[in-house]
Amino acid sequence: MSNFLVVTAIGTDRPGIVNELTKIVTQTNCNIVDSRLAVFGNEFTLILLLSGQWNAITRFEADLLARSAQLELVTIMKRTSEHTLANNSGQVSIKLDGQDAPGCIGQFTEYLAEHQIDLTSFRTKAKSGYQQIEMLVNLTENIDYPALQQHFTQLAAQLALTIRFEHLEGH
Repeated sequence: MSNFLVVTAIGTDRPGIVNELTKIVTQTNCNIVDSRLAVFGNEFTLILLLSGQWNAITRFEADLLARSAQLELVTIMKRTSEHTLANNSGQVSIKLDGQDAPGCIGQFTEYLAEHQIDLTSFRTKAKSGYQQIEMLVNLTENIDYPALQQHFTQLAAQLALTIRFEHLEGH
């Protein structure tokens, strides 16, 4: 039976740092199930979902803890279980761009939270007064997709943002 561990590592961006982390994964007989890497300022953030036997996960936790200071990393680890997908009819990719305005992202995420809509991916980038927002949401039978589209389109117009929807097939 596989066990799962979510690992977040943050440190100064430099060549080879991801390799150092993946070496620990390999040496402890764990497997990378999912990962995300992003650079913010001069810092990189790596998020990993690992799987492995109980003893392999335990060894990874100990080895990373021992190496974190040497690698100048801040790390957080949490045991988890395999993600079960909600019964959905697909996903919607929502992309917005335009003039950056404080608080506008919160207006979109507030609607999702109020309507219990599962936000599965979220990315924003703002520079020189311009912003891009990308969201991926799961659609279930309880979600009124036309209402979501209408609300987001109206909100985007109020905030002078362009918006694009792309319906993706279910899993």
